[in-house]
Amino acid sequence: MNPRIVEIIKMNINNIRGIWRLKQIQKYFFNKSLLFPKLRTCNICNWSGRRFLDDNWLKKIRCPKCKLSERHRLLLFSLQNFSFIDKKILHFGPEHFLISHFNYNQTNYFTADLKRDDVDLNLDISNMNSIQNEEYDLIIASDILEHVLDDQKAIKEMYRILKVGGRAIVTVPQKDDLDTTIEDLTNLSVKEREKKFGVSDHYRIYGLDIKDKFKKAKFHVEIFDSNCVSYKIRKKFVLSPPILGKHPMVTNYRKIYHAIK
Repeated sequence: MNPRIVEIIKMNINNIRGIWRLKQIQKYFFNKSLLFPKLRTCNICNWSGRRFLDDNWLKKIRCPKCKLSERHRLLLFSLQNFSFIDKKILHFGPEHFLISHFNYNQTNYFTADLKRDDVDLNLDISNMNSIQNEEYDLIIASDILEHVLDDQKAIKEMYRILKVGGRAIVTVPQKDDLDTTIEDLTNLSVKEREKKFGVSDHYRIYGLDIKDKFKKAKFHVEIFDSNCVSYKIRKKFVLSPPILGKHPMVTNYRKIYHAIK
């Protein structure tokens, strides 16, 4: 190879390494700058600092340590008076930092997902015929149903496998002030689905009528949102967006649905 070309390649590699190191240094000092003063706290991983980070949809909402957002912190708050001891739990799409909060008894806690290889059970939430009736006390499904072709069947399946008095803890993306769910099960392209629902693998954006889907499956529904806690708690743990998102499909007002059998 021409020596000049070799020299150019080496220079480019060194430039790339230099840029990478500079970015790492910038990231290090930025993360350090987030630690003080202690204005915000994550109830999931116990990180405390000046502010949370932005995500693709909302500003100052994502924890720098566990990377989880307001819906996860709100979900955990909604269960603060619930005892997990001796409860059999099925957790769909498990978030790593949430697992330790539910896994009090390893023999009774199971993670599940349709495709992931790091879970206990590979399950289709709309067809769980490998699970017996009334087998679980608690099901956690945070932002799962919008990915499911037949969400009503999934809700019925959750009802079937829950014990009497058991509950499914569910979150879904909901468009602001939308009463009726918008759904499209046709063969849309990735770009068309992303344009319609904000995400390329969503079948729907939910409205307030999701309650009716639970009630149709004979669930009693309780709703927990950021208004269920004091302003002080809401601000400290950032349980609602400090700055409302402008995207037409953003969920600014998260709700945690407790569907109780």
